[in-house]
Amino acid sequence: MTANRKNGVKPIRFGPLFGLVLAFLFASGAGLGYVWHRNRNAELSRQVTQKRAELEACRLENQALDRQLEALRSHPYLARRAQELNLGLVMPQPEQILRLPALPVAGLPAAPSFAPVRFAARSEQR
Repeated sequence: MTANRKNGVKPIRFGPLFGLVLAFLFASGAGLGYVWHRNRNAELSRQVTQKRAELEACRLENQALDRQLEALRSHPYLARRAQELNLGLVMPQPEQILRLPALPVAGLPAAPSFAPVRFAARSEQR
Protein backbone atom coordinates (compact mmCIF):
# COMPACT_ATOMS: atom_id res chain seq x y z
CA MET A 1 0.00 0.00 0.00
CA THR A 2 2.82 2.33 0.51
CA ALA A 3 3.63 2.25 -3.19
CA ASN A 4 0.18 3.48 -4.04
CA ARG A 5 0.48 6.35 -1.61
CA LYS A 6 3.84 7.29 -3.03
CA ASN A 7 2.66 7.47 -6.64
CA GLY A 8 -0.89 8.45 -5.95
CA VAL A 9 -4.08 7.05 -7.49
CA LYS A 10 -3.82 6.94 -11.27
CA PRO A 11 -6.98 7.58 -13.27
CA ILE A 12 -8.20 4.91 -15.68
CA ARG A 13 -7.01 5.62 -19.18
CA PHE A 14 -9.72 5.17 -21.84
CA GLY A 15 -7.52 6.12 -24.82
CA PRO A 16 -5.93 2.66 -25.37
CA LEU A 17 -9.29 0.95 -24.78
CA PHE A 18 -10.99 3.26 -27.28
CA GLY A 19 -8.21 2.56 -29.81
CA LEU A 20 -8.63 -1.21 -29.36
CA VAL A 21 -12.40 -0.94 -29.81
CA LEU A 22 -11.91 1.11 -33.00
CA ALA A 23 -9.35 -1.36 -34.36
CA PHE A 24 -11.73 -4.26 -33.62
CA LEU A 25 -14.64 -2.49 -35.31
CA PHE A 26 -12.52 -1.68 -38.36
CA ALA A 27 -11.24 -5.28 -38.68
CA SER A 28 -14.69 -6.82 -38.23
CA GLY A 29 -16.26 -4.29 -40.67
CA ALA A 30 -13.54 -5.01 -43.24
CA GLY A 31 -14.16 -8.75 -42.87
CA LEU A 32 -17.91 -8.36 -43.26
CA GLY A 33 -17.39 -6.07 -46.26
CA TYR A 34 -15.09 -8.61 -47.88
CA VAL A 35 -17.60 -11.43 -47.45
CA TRP A 36 -20.46 -9.22 -48.71
CA HIS A 37 -18.49 -8.22 -51.82
CA ARG A 38 -17.49 -11.82 -52.50
CA ASN A 39 -21.12 -12.97 -52.26
CA ARG A 40 -22.25 -10.05 -54.42
CA ASN A 41 -19.65 -10.90 -57.07
CA ALA A 42 -20.74 -14.54 -57.05
CA GLU A 43 -24.38 -13.47 -57.48
CA LEU A 44 -23.48 -11.14 -60.35
CA SER A 45 -21.47 -13.92 -61.98
CA ARG A 46 -24.50 -16.22 -61.82
CA GLN A 47 -26.70 -13.50 -63.31
CA VAL A 48 -24.23 -12.88 -66.16
CA THR A 49 -24.11 -16.59 -66.94
CA GLN A 50 -27.91 -16.78 -66.92
CA LYS A 51 -28.26 -13.72 -69.18
CA ARG A 52 -25.69 -15.13 -71.62
CA ALA A 53 -27.68 -18.36 -71.81
CA GLU A 54 -30.88 -16.39 -72.43
CA LEU A 55 -29.13 -14.33 -75.12
CA GLU A 56 -27.90 -17.47 -76.87
CA ALA A 57 -31.41 -18.95 -76.73
CA CYS A 58 -32.80 -15.75 -78.27
CA ARG A 59 -30.15 -15.86 -81.01
CA LEU A 60 -31.04 -19.46 -81.85
CA GLU A 61 -34.75 -18.61 -81.88
CA ASN A 62 -34.08 -15.62 -84.18
CA GLN A 63 -32.09 -17.82 -86.56
CA ALA A 64 -34.91 -20.36 -86.66
CA LEU A 65 -37.47 -17.60 -87.28
CA ASP A 66 -35.27 -16.13 -90.04
CA ARG A 67 -35.13 -19.53 -91.75
CA GLN A 68 -38.90 -19.89 -91.40
CA LEU A 69 -39.44 -16.40 -92.84
CA GLU A 70 -37.19 -17.19 -95.81
CA ALA A 71 -39.15 -20.37 -96.44
CA LEU A 72 -42.46 -18.48 -96.27
CA ARG A 73 -41.16 -15.82 -98.68
CA SER A 74 -39.86 -18.33 -101.22
CA HIS A 75 -41.45 -18.39 -104.65
CA PRO A 76 -42.40 -22.10 -104.59
CA TYR A 77 -44.19 -21.72 -101.25
CA LEU A 78 -46.07 -18.61 -102.38
CA ALA A 79 -47.06 -20.25 -105.68
CA ARG A 80 -48.31 -23.35 -103.85
CA ARG A 81 -50.31 -21.25 -101.38
CA ALA A 82 -51.83 -19.22 -104.22
CA GLN A 83 -52.96 -22.46 -105.89
CA GLU A 84 -54.31 -23.84 -102.60
CA LEU A 85 -56.35 -20.70 -101.98
CA ASN A 86 -57.52 -20.65 -105.60
CA LEU A 87 -56.91 -16.93 -106.07
CA GLY A 88 -57.05 -17.13 -109.85
CA LEU A 89 -53.59 -15.67 -110.31
CA VAL A 90 -52.00 -16.10 -113.72
CA MET A 91 -48.69 -15.04 -115.21
CA PRO A 92 -48.93 -11.58 -116.81
CA GLN A 93 -48.79 -11.23 -120.56
CA PRO A 94 -45.59 -9.70 -121.93
CA GLU A 95 -47.56 -6.60 -122.95
CA GLN A 96 -48.63 -6.08 -119.36
CA ILE A 97 -45.08 -5.82 -118.07
CA LEU A 98 -43.85 -2.26 -117.74
CA ARG A 99 -40.12 -1.80 -118.09
CA LEU A 100 -38.66 1.35 -116.61
CA PRO A 101 -35.41 2.77 -117.94
CA ALA A 102 -32.61 3.16 -115.42
CA LEU A 103 -31.77 6.71 -114.37
CA PRO A 104 -28.48 8.00 -115.77
CA VAL A 105 -25.62 7.96 -113.28
CA ALA A 106 -22.73 10.39 -113.60
CA GLY A 107 -19.70 8.69 -115.13
CA LEU A 108 -21.62 5.73 -116.56
CA PRO A 109 -23.00 5.36 -120.09
CA ALA A 110 -26.73 5.98 -120.47
CA ALA A 111 -29.02 2.97 -120.18
CA PRO A 112 -30.68 1.79 -123.42
CA SER A 113 -34.18 3.11 -123.92
CA PHE A 114 -37.10 0.76 -124.37
CA ALA A 115 -40.00 1.02 -126.76
CA PRO A 116 -43.19 2.41 -125.27
CA VAL A 117 -45.36 -0.22 -123.65
CA ARG A 118 -49.07 -0.56 -124.18
CA PHE A 119 -51.11 -1.55 -121.19
CA ALA A 120 -53.70 -4.28 -121.46
CA ALA A 121 -56.80 -4.34 -119.33
CA ARG A 122 -57.09 -7.39 -117.14
CA SER A 123 -60.29 -9.34 -117.40
CA GLU A 124 -61.98 -10.90 -114.44
CA GLN A 125 -61.51 -14.69 -114.49
CA ARG A 126 -63.47 -15.95 -111.54
